[in-house]
Amino acid sequence: MIPSELPLLDETRCTSCGECVQVCPTQCLEMDGPLPWMPRPGDCVSCGLCVVVCPSDALRLAPHHEPLARAPR
Repeated sequence: MIPSELPLLDETRCTSCGECVQVCPTQCLEMDGPLPWMPRPGDCVSCGLCVVVCPSDALRLAPHHEPLARAPR
């Protein structure tokens, strides 16, 4: 089941540091080249840790009907 909120990425603000991926307790975020994406949105628990650790405020939690972080290339 997909949670009510998922991380949404502002690609223009992302610095490619990968801290969001490292802190994710369910490992539902991965790096795809320079940007994170969410290949397993059903594993997300909407904890917001990725949002908290992002040094450039590139992530926010958004209702799941908005586009996910980004599609893989």
